[in-house]
Amino acid sequence: MTLRLGSCRVRAHPLLPLLFLVGALSGMGERLLPMLAALLLHETGHLLAAHLLRLRVDALEITPIGGIMTLPNLETAPPLYRFLLAAAGPLFSLLGCVLSPLLYRQGIISFDMTGAFIHANLALLLINLLPALPLDGGGMLRAILNQFFPGKETARWMNAASSAIGLGLCGITLFFAVQGKIVFAPAFAGLYLLYAAAMEGRHGTAKYVTSLIARRQKLERQRVLPVETVAAGASVPVRSLLYQLTPGKYHMIHVLTPDGMTRLGVIEEKTFCEAVLSRNDEPLGSILMEAEQEKTAVSVQPMAGGRTV
Repeated sequence: MTLRLGSCRVRAHPLLPLLFLVGALSGMGERLLPMLAALLLHETGHLLAAHLLRLRVDALEITPIGGIMTLPNLETAPPLYRFLLAAAGPLFSLLGCVLSPLLYRQGIISFDMTGAFIHANLALLLINLLPALPLDGGGMLRAILNQFFPGKETARWMNAASSAIGLGLCGITLFFAVQGKIVFAPAFAGLYLLYAAAMEGRHGTAKYVTSLIARRQKLERQRVLPVETVAAGASVPVRSLLYQLTPGKYHMIHVLTPDGMTRLGVIEEKTFCEAVLSRNDEPLGSILMEAEQEKTAVSVQPMAGGRTV
């Protein structure tokens, strides 16, 4: 089932109705309904924040483990906007905890429903405040770190935090198992964080390059390009220079001789990003040589009559 809220497509994951069917047949329907309501309230906070911050949301998918939002221009948004967007979900979960007793006093929900709704909102609040990606706490922490540290350090710290917290949650389940109690929720969340950390490590380079390109395109539309120069030796591999680039700026990579005294040439950001995605182990000198050869080939093209320019 798909709904439209403006330009945003809202759909439920196929497993969600199946989960509710199983819950209804097993007598757990009354517990699942407050959980769904809390989840919808949480995602409403994200959607409202995106609307107020004028961030376009193409799609929102409600899954059994949370909502997945698709924001095509998120990487070009200022860190403050990304922080507020991430914080809006936990804020609305907190609001759900506060409003539940008020709804009960007005006779809108029952006593049992009030407790279940508070418990569901509190669980979403506490889980999403964990400083691990892709949780909201991780998004807030990354937005803060991006203000003070290079992208490479931020990515490494966030990946380490997600892995450590994931292992810790799995350890909680193991601890309870030793005590004779079976608690699957921490292990489920922990395995999810470990999987997310592994995927981030595998696709982090491509995502970072994509963010650089997207931000450069935004700057080009504004007709103002803050330029940052980076210098490195010709023998330095491409991959080692990637996270030295500053998101939000256009880069010129100056390739130097081994002694660092002479500039061999300049690699533009577009050429550098293409090299990262296809051959990030090659030295900068090779990339520069190929770029110069391409420029020479373009400038020396045969014209009609056999003349060249």
